[in-house]
Amino acid sequence: MEQDSIRIHFTSNREEIPGILNTCLEHVVERTKASPPSADTFSKVKWVITELLTNAVKHSGTGHCTLIIKVDDGMLILEKQDLGKPLSVSEQDTGNIFTWPIESFSGKLEFQIYHNGVDSLIVRSEQGNRANFYIEELEGMEMPGLLIDTSEHFGLLIITKASDAFSYEYDLKTKANRFISLFNLKKH
Repeated sequence: MEQDSIRIHFTSNREEIPGILNTCLEHVVERTKASPPSADTFSKVKWVITELLTNAVKHSGTGHCTLIIKVDDGMLILEKQDLGKPLSVSEQDTGNIFTWPIESFSGKLEFQIYHNGVDSLIVRSEQGNRANFYIEELEGMEMPGLLIDTSEHFGLLIITKASDAFSYEYDLKTKANRFISLFNLKKH
């Protein structure tokens, strides 16, 4: 194991989240002493870890996952791996459901998964086993949309909005799901 990375095994038990979260945050503090993240970035890291663990409990369909935290050359990488159900999201406008890996994939796939009245969560895929998430700010919309419809995809919106980059990858060989959140510590 690399000096600046840690692997934490989580049994997908909701009651364990606070303890796992503290362990993760302690590692981040220890490994970023030379150039600590801002309070804003540290809060975002906390949100992402909490959402990754919560999504493991709610959606993975497996009894355990691994959270890997790595600090490398000014980048903080949070990765959740599991052997549970692959990512499945629905297109907000049509209700069509897409599950990775996408069979017979060709070209590019891009659609809105969710919006809360202020932000739109977009998924883009150029490979059948990978998805990248983006936020587009909506103009002329108001926050009440959040009060009307907080879907299961709201957690993905939180992670995407907090991260500098957020992606999903399905490993075809190992059948592992990987959710990867990146923070550029040099930028913050």
